[in-house]
Amino acid sequence: MISLSKYINVPVFIATLVIGIIVMYVIMPDNRKIFVYPSPENIDIIQYRDKTNGCFTMKQTEVPCPKNEKDIAKIPVQT
Repeated sequence: MISLSKYINVPVFIATLVIGIIVMYVIMPDNRKIFVYPSPENIDIIQYRDKTNGCFTMKQTEVPCPKNEKDIAKIPVQT
């Protein structure tokens, strides 16, 4: 039977494993998602991506409101 302790120094292995995990934790990129909703200030400078990875931009147009409140539909924000 071959003994692994003959080839691997256990304290050095554990120390280098811990150092490697700490280094990877420090240099890993931050994967936070930032949600940006369209506003009049950023409507023409930001490109948006939907759930299907399709990129699009928005165009602001002013429309008259309907007189009947039942004709106004609320569309939820896609998250």
